[in-house]
Amino acid sequence: MYYEFFNNTPPLYLGIKQCNPQGDWFQHDIEKGWPINCIPFEGINIHIWFQDDLTFFKNKFVELEYYKDYYKNDIKNIFFYIWHEKIVELHPDLNIVVFPKFLIDHWINASNNTALLTESFNFKKKSQQVLCLNGNRRAHRDAVFFKISNNKNMIWSYLSRKVKIPTETKWSRDHYQNWHDIDENISYITYYEPQKVKSTSNDPRQQSLLRNTKNLLMAKDLYNTTCFSLVTETRYNLPCDFVTEKTTQCWLALHPALYVSNRYHVAYIRDWGFDVFDDLFNHSYDSASDSDRINILFKDNASQLNNGIVITDNIKKRLLKNREHYFNNFHNILPNTK
Repeated sequence: MYYEFFNNTPPLYLGIKQCNPQGDWFQHDIEKGWPINCIPFEGINIHIWFQDDLTFFKNKFVELEYYKDYYKNDIKNIFFYIWHEKIVELHPDLNIVVFPKFLIDHWINASNNTALLTESFNFKKKSQQVLCLNGNRRAHRDAVFFKISNNKNMIWSYLSRKVKIPTETKWSRDHYQNWHDIDENISYITYYEPQKVKSTSNDPRQQSLLRNTKNLLMAKDLYNTTCFSLVTETRYNLPCDFVTEKTTQCWLALHPALYVSNRYHVAYIRDWGFDVFDDLFNHSYDSASDSDRINILFKDNASQLNNGIVITDNIKKRLLKNREHYFNNFHNILPNTK
């Protein structure tokens, strides 16, 4: 199976096997990774898109090693489409195209629902409490969990540990589960320019929303009543960039943030032109080793985590500027999106 996305992108074959033809899904192995989709080389360049996270084990991206073993000398005719810029530097021996489909998908969805998102997040009921939302269990989130579980100034969740999001929602389970994840009106051939989706209502149930955008709106009361986020990103020990909606949604929700993520995560989004509020936080942890980074973050930002911060008029203006920068410029910042 292959797909077409950006204007100048050739047909792309899926790089990893997730759906088992015999039913159910292939299981991911944290050491062996995903099964790869071996397309026979017949003299024509092959373009392969990794549609999900690569497995990093023993300082190697496992699935890339599988492909190198499979294609051998023909690897020079294989082009890999991956959404992490720094992998290009890590693998000069491979043809790697930076392909940030995940980030563009979410930017498009936000752009298609600008009014809804803008109206949903504000500064009217800010407290000095801190927000930390966690989903799937991961080692770095466990480390954070043990540090924040007794912090009375934090509002937090960890769904894998059955600590649910501490808010109520007017949405029924049926409404949530039956929404389409992606609107069929969004073009995936020429989609770097958002195509506005018409809506007759501001009710989120009638909007075209990605699941992650729905999740953000479900938590809007939490964002609106807390002062900043402690973001626990999906990955922690990769030697490359790995930015997901967990980071970008803070710009939509008007939240400054501390980040539990890969090394140089803060530097990366700072280079994108976003304000990371160096005057509010000590981001020295960003360059620390994997073994030290979380401890340094908590040590150097103990006052902020325990007491919160005051959202002044100056901070409000900068947060609004971050959101505007995301809406207006993000698709131009990302590579290969035209």
